[in-house]
Amino acid sequence: MSSTEPQTERPQNKQQQRTERSTNALLEAASDLIVDGGFAALTFAAIGERSGYSRGMVTARFGNKDALIEALIDRIVTTWSHKNVIPYTKGRTGLDGAMTLLDAITSQAAKDPRGLQVLYSLMFEAVGSNDDMVLRFAKFHEGMRADFARYVRRGQRDGSIRKGPSPDREAELFVAGLRGIGFQWLLDPGAFDPVKALKYFRATTHDRLINPLSDKDAK
Repeated sequence: MSSTEPQTERPQNKQQQRTERSTNALLEAASDLIVDGGFAALTFAAIGERSGYSRGMVTARFGNKDALIEALIDRIVTTWSHKNVIPYTKGRTGLDGAMTLLDAITSQAAKDPRGLQVLYSLMFEAVGSNDDMVLRFAKFHEGMRADFARYVRRGQRDGSIRKGPSPDREAELFVAGLRGIGFQWLLDPGAFDPVKALKYFRATTHDRLINPLSDKDAK
């Protein structure tokens, strides 16, 4: 992903296409089950029935529930990031990078909230759950904090972000804000508007970080 040269994808053979199609169907079924019935509804038998494949196919593809959850998280987070964030932050200022990340999350909540519902359901299920899930999400949050802190440091170097804020503390506040919004949304989805909250969070983060002397934003 670090190369700026266009990558030529090799054409898939029919077996690869079938494998990808069945994997996507299994992960879609797993996502539906979590949204509809919560983590408790996520069983291999239910995934097989929902997807139209056998339970044996689910076991063969993922092996165990932890590997299935890892695949779900990777699909929601890593693939999403490579598609919606990374290409739009290359060569941009640190402030632009931070705002691009928040804009992408807000757009996801507005246009396709299902992936976020699945992610937050798994995340909050991890609290008090098995050690593997706790460690997985602890590492996930560590990565999010590191990414945001990197944008703040870049912005302080390029002049788009003022010198005062601590990159690490801003990163902690960033993740805390997102999780607070997500938790309120899960608790009361009919009354709490996550898009409105994310837009306000984005605006206040921008106003707190921006260097008022930066040429771009002083115009």
